[in-house]
Amino acid sequence: MIPDYHIHSRLCRHAVGEAREYVETALARGLGEIGFADHCPYPAGFDPRYRMLPEELSVYRRIVDDVRCGFPRMRIRYALEVDWVPGRMGDVFAKIAGEPFDYLIGSVHHTDEFPFDNPEIEDRWREEGLADRVWLRYMDLVLEMVSSGRFNIIGHFDIPKKFGYFPSDKSAVREKMSGILDVAGKNGTALEINTSGLRKPVKEIYPSLEILRMARESGVSITFGSDAHAPGDVGMDFDRALALARAAGYRDYVLFERGRASIYPLPA
Repeated sequence: MIPDYHIHSRLCRHAVGEAREYVETALARGLGEIGFADHCPYPAGFDPRYRMLPEELSVYRRIVDDVRCGFPRMRIRYALEVDWVPGRMGDVFAKIAGEPFDYLIGSVHHTDEFPFDNPEIEDRWREEGLADRVWLRYMDLVLEMVSSGRFNIIGHFDIPKKFGYFPSDKSAVREKMSGILDVAGKNGTALEINTSGLRKPVKEIYPSLEILRMARESGVSITFGSDAHAPGDVGMDFDRALALARAAGYRDYVLFERGRASIYPLPA
């Protein structure tokens, strides 16, 4: 079974359950490898309601170490989902330097001061012209993030579609996407197939089949993630994720250990 590389913990303040429960679900669903990738606590003060505190990073490391010891049959990776915050990333990387992460997922959840995927502000999406501004700015930020070369995986690439809002000028967004994927292909940044979109209003996997086909043409490898915020989410809808990968022309995926990628064939 393909691994689930996007699992959160209770430390992020919007997930439930204990780490062992996530591992138990993974074992029950036949997964042989998972990765905890909770929200990075840096930069300090950024979006504090939805991530661990800086002083809890060591607690997070111990949580992962404990389940590694408690479940020797499961390969468990230690990772972070890191928000790209313009102008503050130097501090972020300085603070997490030396941590033995297996991989970093780079994500964008804010376009400047607008937390576009927060359900509390969903009504704002109805503002005239907002969808176009969010999608275009989002792509600019993802390009900055991928161009940095500091991330192993791009998280939920088309997440601005979460509430079902799309840009009026899809060609401009598609052009920006193409540029991002070209950079990702050149620097070895993988693209995550994230099933959590099926549990959101849009009812679609991140990213779309069209984007996955573009990614394959650009030589971008793939990983899989449920974006689990509850034990029952682990490995959810991975049959659909696998079918989507195959429909896009993929025949393999990558795993990470201490930042080093290995290629494996997709299961039959």
